[in-house]
Amino acid sequence: MQTMSLHQIIYTSCMCGINGVNDGQQVFSYDASFKDANNDEVKSLFSYQPPVLEPGVIMTEEIALTLPKSYTYRKLDNGACALALNTYLGRDYMGSAGRFGNHLSHVIIADESDVQNYPCEFYGSSLLRDHMEFEEVNNPNRPDFLPEPVLERGFTVDIDTVIDFLSVDGRIEIFKNMLHAVLAFETERKRVVICDEPENVILWIAAIEYALPLKTALGINFSTYDFDPSLSASQICGVIPKGTRYTAESQRLHFVFDLYQNSCAEFEKDELYFDFIDTSMSFSYDSLQDFHRFILEGYSYDKADEKMYAAYRLYSFLSDGISGLTENEIKAALDFASEYALPAEQLRILQILFEQKDYLLRTDKQSFLCVMRYAISKYEVLSEDYRTVIKNLMVDRVLYEFLNNESGESAFASFYDEIDSVCRDSGFNVATELMRKSNREKLFAVMHNDIATWKIAFIVKVVSTFVKDQRVSVNDLLIDAPLGQTYYGLVQAVYSKNAQNGFFLVTQILDEFSVDCNYLVNMALNIEGMLFDLPNGNQEVASMWKYFGQTMVKCQRDDFATAYSVLGSYQRYEQIYMLYSLAMSNATGIAESQRIFNEHYKAFLTRDRDYSQQYGDQILNNYYRRLERFDSESAYDAKLDLFSIVSSARIDAPFAESLVKDIVKIIPFESPSRENGKLIQGTFEYLYNNLRKPVTGKLLLLVIAMVLEKCKKTSQLHDAFESLERLTANAKADMSRVTERSAERYFDWLLPEVCDLCERTSDIESLYDLFEMPSDVASLFFTSCAKIYLKQSKGDKDYGIFCEFLGLVFKKGNSQIREEIGKVLCKLSKQKLSDLDESVKDIYHSDRTALRQWDEIKDVAESTSPILNNLSNLFKRKKD
Repeated sequence: MQTMSLHQIIYTSCMCGINGVNDGQQVFSYDASFKDANNDEVKSLFSYQPPVLEPGVIMTEEIALTLPKSYTYRKLDNGACALALNTYLGRDYMGSAGRFGNHLSHVIIADESDVQNYPCEFYGSSLLRDHMEFEEVNNPNRPDFLPEPVLERGFTVDIDTVIDFLSVDGRIEIFKNMLHAVLAFETERKRVVICDEPENVILWIAAIEYALPLKTALGINFSTYDFDPSLSASQICGVIPKGTRYTAESQRLHFVFDLYQNSCAEFEKDELYFDFIDTSMSFSYDSLQDFHRFILEGYSYDKADEKMYAAYRLYSFLSDGISGLTENEIKAALDFASEYALPAEQLRILQILFEQKDYLLRTDKQSFLCVMRYAISKYEVLSEDYRTVIKNLMVDRVLYEFLNNESGESAFASFYDEIDSVCRDSGFNVATELMRKSNREKLFAVMHNDIATWKIAFIVKVVSTFVKDQRVSVNDLLIDAPLGQTYYGLVQAVYSKNAQNGFFLVTQILDEFSVDCNYLVNMALNIEGMLFDLPNGNQEVASMWKYFGQTMVKCQRDDFATAYSVLGSYQRYEQIYMLYSLAMSNATGIAESQRIFNEHYKAFLTRDRDYSQQYGDQILNNYYRRLERFDSESAYDAKLDLFSIVSSARIDAPFAESLVKDIVKIIPFESPSRENGKLIQGTFEYLYNNLRKPVTGKLLLLVIAMVLEKCKKTSQLHDAFESLERLTANAKADMSRVTERSAERYFDWLLPEVCDLCERTSDIESLYDLFEMPSDVASLFFTSCAKIYLKQSKGDKDYGIFCEFLGLVFKKGNSQIREEIGKVLCKLSKQKLSDLDESVKDIYHSDRTALRQWDEIKDVAESTSPILNNLSNLFKRKKD
């Protein structure tokens, strides 16, 4: 709708309206400047439905005069205000000859700025017509434009009339409930429906309007009469008890005030506000007007809702002081101020609050916090003087609570955390303010007494928070620096009163710096110096470092590197080793253990000779023992890594032989891969060449096979035998722990090439003498050799080399071995066995013992079935 000043429009039955429409209900006329006569919102104001007459009653002109008028106020969507009077006229424009059903709607449209009176005050004004002259409507010519209206209040409604009205019959209580219902509309979404004498309805509405500021009242639509309250566009509706759609159901849908039935809605109301309303509407309306001016001049609030209660509390404590209000009331008032107060009013509120400093310092903590949250919310726009006042209030209240012996730890800690949170939101913190000289002296004064531990913790928290927030350098925390002296003074003061509290103070200092490893380590070093000045200093220092270690594990587990760096710069090897040991003992698995060790070894053992000399052996030994706790498979890579470290550095570790044993354990008895070959060579060189330790066990077996494997000539084989004898110091390689299956694989790898180079019995014997073999392994050795030499002999058609092998059998073998050799020979044909027999007897003809043993072998060969022997060997292999 267009911008307007004052306009009017009349709608009724006439012969001709200003729009030239045929006779009937239509717009009669409007002022010349009014361009929105067809606006739907304006036309909705023309609506009027008379009450239904009793059955059998016929409408007459006399009855028509008794039907209720509907005086309506409406705030339009464009912000304009509309006053409307709908009057039932009875017959249409034809007068006595006309039909019943005609009504007159007279509507006034005004800008809100033009409305300087409450809408109720225009009731009964000559501004609004309630009848038309016969000559006006029974005229075939188009009527003239209406003049621009002049807002004139009526004489029916004023504040004195309303006060008099409320003063009788207990109406003031009904009115308070009615006002409560209006203010609850935003949350309850229920209209106020008033059923009373028509002349009383406007006075009830007027009472509600007078209770509110004018601007607020202009936002409340009302109608003194509605046929169907449920379809009304008004928040307050007047109804009549008969002939309309006001029914018992209305009680459920609306807040109903039925004065005929003495049935009025009742509520639990805001006592403070409604006591004020009661007094104002009974004796002193000037005080209510003062409250209205307070809202209109200082706030953007113009709603009729439940925040009106908070507005009154704000008005009340700004007028009478904050004392007597509860925390919730203070919060509601200041929340209202935060949302609606204009800038100048905000400063006025703060000024009044700060004038009540003494009360704020002794009121309950939550009320104090409510006030300070409000003050802090304005911090950015305040002058430096106001900011200083806020800081001082915060600090003074903290000191008050801290020094008050009635304050308990939990209550104070909660209060301080809230204060600190509020302050940090505005870019400053309480700790910094408490560390100002005058405040610090008050805070530290309690240290001269044997105080509760929580107060000690708080003082430490304040000082340490200041250090962290100001990012004070670690050099400024040294004992000879001012802040270092502060800590020194705290430690000395508390220990002088109570050693147990003294150590508690130390733990609190470390706890405060536990989130920053650099601070934590440096403070521990500083505290050490402070504690050494105590009578029992060494014991206190030891306890402090123990707690430091626990704190590191708990809070800085991922940043030991920083601690090592700081401690290393002071060559604090004992503490470095302590931290390493703690880290290792708290490692959760093999991977973490390996990482911790490797990092520490690289950072310290390889770079700091003094540290390595003091703790290197312990670190290596403890690490190996830790690896031993894990199963061999999962720990293998870590052990291999450890071997690389000790072997490359030629470290003579006590666990060297055990470590080598662990490493070669998984190397198979077969020709080694390139990687395994290097590993065998490396372990051998480490033990034998570097540590001058004997090579034994599986490693020796692997070395023997690798050495002999390289021989390509018999002369090289002889040299190898001599080297191996020197290596073992004539001791034998023990195969007692080798399984038969592993021994078989070992001989499959070793014997074919070596046997091929053995030309005499003595060569084979030298090979045999390298090993200490149990009977089953020895038997396997001989049968393996027998197969190899038998194959060679058959190929060469010469049994000479086999006879050389038999020389070892005759010398070293036993009956079991001879039987096994016989089984090997069972595969020979009779002719070849005869040829072999001839060769043996030719070579050993003078050795009766040898010939007797050969006869045993030959008898087994002749009596053994090759097929059955193969089956027997097959089953044996499956069993293995």
